[in-house]
Amino acid sequence: MDRKKFIKNIPNCLTMINMLSGLAAIIILIKVDVHSKEIIALLLILFGGFADLFDGYLARKFNAVTAIGKQLDSFADLVTFGIAPVCLLHYLVSCGNKLVIIVSFLFTVAGAYRLARYNINDFNGHFMGLPITAAGIILALYAVFYARCNSHQYPTIMTVITIIFIATLSIAMISKIKVKRILTVRNNNPKGL
Repeated sequence: MDRKKFIKNIPNCLTMINMLSGLAAIIILIKVDVHSKEIIALLLILFGGFADLFDGYLARKFNAVTAIGKQLDSFADLVTFGIAPVCLLHYLVSCGNKLVIIVSFLFTVAGAYRLARYNINDFNGHFMGLPITAAGIILALYAVFYARCNSHQYPTIMTVITIIFIATLSIAMISKIKVKRILTVRNNNPKGL
């Protein structure tokens, strides 16, 4: 493979690393018996966020933006930031409250809707709604915080806070607020992202 082709494949490799990080977090929570697996899952979600931060940036920088790359990025983001944080939440927050379960499922649905909306529109220099990457990382951090604080002393209050928190993140993802990109590339190519 020549150097130019190799460079153009770097963004998709980062996208796959993002997806694998999310899958690894889910598998660790479900199947692996290891001490502090919630911290390992959180670190994997954060690592996926790091990979996601750079895949789109490098795609634009290397002029390697493709339709398949955009779709792969959305699938990876749904796994790592739409499903893995919900799994982490359910692993750590064992209150069994049906409303928490329903609202957490709505979080994943809202994230999928937000990604689909992104894929069919062209938002140059900004995102429409809170990116699922940010929402998923915030939810994962909240889940670990919830487990580490004395939430069992105030189960009703913490359940209500959790429901409101997840609902707020979900609404923020599907909202029409503009969120500026962290990393941008000046691109004179009108077909670029």
